[in-house]
Amino acid sequence: MAFTFPGDWSFLRRHLRLVLVLLLALAVASVMGKRSVIRLYQMHQEKVVLDREIAKLATANTALAEEVRQLRADPTKIESIAREELGLVKPGEIVYEFEAPPRPPSAGSGR
Repeated sequence: MAFTFPGDWSFLRRHLRLVLVLLLALAVASVMGKRSVIRLYQMHQEKVVLDREIAKLATANTALAEEVRQLRADPTKIESIAREELGLVKPGEIVYEFEAPPRPPSAGSGR
């Protein structure tokens, strides 16, 4: 059983422009605008970049959490950091500081 259009094809001819304009508007809307195919692709690319950044930050967060755990469990590690980075000493210790020897003039200075 075939679909028969009511009456003759004049209805389709009369509304052909309207149908074409609607199809053209639909095509333009799918390419431009906030929900266009191009914008959806751009948002997908941004999501991929953000997912990678999240993964890197999660890895860094895990490493920092492990470092915190180690610092809480090992007081000698805290002492080592205090001595090396802050220059702290225990009471009664003697600190010797040495100056670096002066650097000889460079050979390429022309003097």
